[in-house]
Amino acid sequence: MNKLAQILYRIRYLCAVLILMITAVFGLSMNMDLDNTISAWFAEDDPVYVNYHNFRDTFEGGRYLIVAIESEDLFSAEVLSYIRDKTRELKDIDLAKRVHSLANSNRVKGTEEEILITPLLDDLDNTGLDEIRDYALNDEIFRDYLVSADGRLCSVVIVFDDLKPKQIVAVIDETEEILERGKPQGVHTFLSGGIMINHEFNRVTEQNETILPLLGVILVLTMTYILFRSIPKNIIVISVIAMSLCWTLGFYSLLGFTYNAVSGLIIPLILILSIANTVHIIEYFDEVSKDNNARLSYIATIQYITIPCFITSITTAFGLFSLSASPITAVQHFGITSAAGIMFAFIISITIVPLLLTLLPSQKKVHHRYWGHGLAGVFHINEKHYRTILVITAACILFFGYGVTRVVIETNELEWFPKDGEMYINSMILDHELAGVGALELIVEGEEDVLKDPDILGRIDRLSREIRKLPGVKKVISLADYVKAVNRALNANEPGAYEVPESRDLIAQEILLFSFSQSGTEELERVVNMDYSKGRIAIKIKYSSSHITRALISKVEETARQTFSGTDVDISLTGGSYLFSMLDKYIVESQIKTFSLAFGLVIGILFIVFRSVRYGLLCILPNLLPITMIIGIMGWIGINLNVGTVMIASVALGICADDTIHLISRFRKEFADKSHTIHSALRKSTIFVGRALIFTSLISVGGFSIVWISDFQPSKDFGLLLSLTLLIALICDLFFLPACMIAAKKYFTKRN
Repeated sequence: MNKLAQILYRIRYLCAVLILMITAVFGLSMNMDLDNTISAWFAEDDPVYVNYHNFRDTFEGGRYLIVAIESEDLFSAEVLSYIRDKTRELKDIDLAKRVHSLANSNRVKGTEEEILITPLLDDLDNTGLDEIRDYALNDEIFRDYLVSADGRLCSVVIVFDDLKPKQIVAVIDETEEILERGKPQGVHTFLSGGIMINHEFNRVTEQNETILPLLGVILVLTMTYILFRSIPKNIIVISVIAMSLCWTLGFYSLLGFTYNAVSGLIIPLILILSIANTVHIIEYFDEVSKDNNARLSYIATIQYITIPCFITSITTAFGLFSLSASPITAVQHFGITSAAGIMFAFIISITIVPLLLTLLPSQKKVHHRYWGHGLAGVFHINEKHYRTILVITAACILFFGYGVTRVVIETNELEWFPKDGEMYINSMILDHELAGVGALELIVEGEEDVLKDPDILGRIDRLSREIRKLPGVKKVISLADYVKAVNRALNANEPGAYEVPESRDLIAQEILLFSFSQSGTEELERVVNMDYSKGRIAIKIKYSSSHITRALISKVEETARQTFSGTDVDISLTGGSYLFSMLDKYIVESQIKTFSLAFGLVIGILFIVFRSVRYGLLCILPNLLPITMIIGIMGWIGINLNVGTVMIASVALGICADDTIHLISRFRKEFADKSHTIHSALRKSTIFVGRALIFTSLISVGGFSIVWISDFQPSKDFGLLLSLTLLIALICDLFFLPACMIAAKKYFTKRN
């Protein structure tokens, strides 16, 4: 190592130039495009995603923007004219595929002489307002879908393909501008739907990438200044942070990844974790520079600090890289990039920091009062009360271990945003007044014209009626509803005729009759494909937790299988609520796969690097204990397992090992001196390494605590839990680890 240190010293300026050149390349490669669509969570070849994509291509899929129009006098001529005019204007928005509202939805009415299928608001001047109101509030399709049961609120549904963030902002601005023009007095409008949720995802992603890192930098610089009392050293810290972020974000862009609410956490993560090596390097350089010139201090620092810093970096990187095994795409990208970022930070800090320290004028090391006495006191507690510490630890394992069994998974996307936010409040209004904010799509598929078969269409109708009875279901719409409406109209609006005919020819004629209307074909395309081989049963469900949604999905699947038993049609489920319920399954898989991989990689590297079974085993408990405790805390205080918290165990395992490595490395260095006993070696290690451990941990805790202010609940949970984990890990390394070593001191008496 000494020879390598001398070589690095001779080419230190060349290495620095190379670092700057690479920084420039990565900087020019950075691209901060956002993508918070479904593809952020699911791989393109995932059968769940493929099925959903096929559904969108076949029917009116895409992203919905729901315009809610609320008025105490909704069915007045003025307000109805406003709804009709706005429906027409909203159709002209760029990128809008179609618009669906009371204005262009067909009224099916029969008399003894004829059947009328016309848009409800097509002829306001010659249609009675009471007649329009009565039809809208009593029609099986309109009620609770396009208009509330109390007649105070209606919706205009605009369908788009996936939009880019700037397009979403433009669409929202244009929609709001259209709605404000000519708005009658007493009318209130607001926006909701998938577009608004996506817009909120984009907002919190930008918050994670801008505001949180800025606050993190301020906090980090404040804490490092308190530690070093040196502005030049603060400049070194900020330089390492800036270059590490530049490399990481450039690498992320070169991989072709786009940013989402989870990957937005990469910036605060790298910002905070890139500091640890810098602090340890500065601390050790200051220690050796008291008795050496700049050259010897550089070599001594590289010679000692490189291996511990490399081990801490590689274990953290392995913990993060284990997330690449997750089936959730956003988590995969986060893991791969963060792991690379940690290694980039190691390369930059080991190359740049010692060089810059040699350029600083000789400074008297700042002595913080009471540090030595305080850390000596910590060791004294360990020495005298190590049995008590081990008993308390065992009790914690039992208590928090039981808390692990209480953890609940939650993947309802609305649960991830502030409940006092405009998006959440608007969604809850629609959930209460209309058909609910959740959506399941049951797809029925068979041969051509299978949906004109009275047996199959009758089964769809029976299935729809059974699903309507299930708790949480607010609306079910299928081709059968349109056929039944036309059949009733053909029979002079007889209530008993609201049924699926038994004749295949009559079904075909009724469908044809409806399609001849002004917007009939457009309406039918929402529930059936062109050759009538594939149909959609749209199930609108109310807002509920993911475990309730999972139970409902299981019941729907079971009922559908029973209904179509003995037929040749295939059935499948998709829809937004179904996709996010599948995240529950993926989160469980992710937790098992990623933590198993992280444990194998991190602990394995510790055994290899220390080349000792005893030291390898010694590292396991102090690093598993914080993770067990933090997951137990989640269970006890009710923090759910979501796309943010699922990463905690793997990330924390890699980070928690850092302090353990530095303490054990210093202990081995001191214990190699034959003048030291295990007690004196531990005491000196605690005193000399303890200050850096405490400050790096507190910097990390403080930095991640900034994430608590995020408006994205998974980010907030991630920051809170990771802060607590690092704090618990610090306590374990300062107390539990030395207690274990003292208790097992007979295994450390033999010198290697």
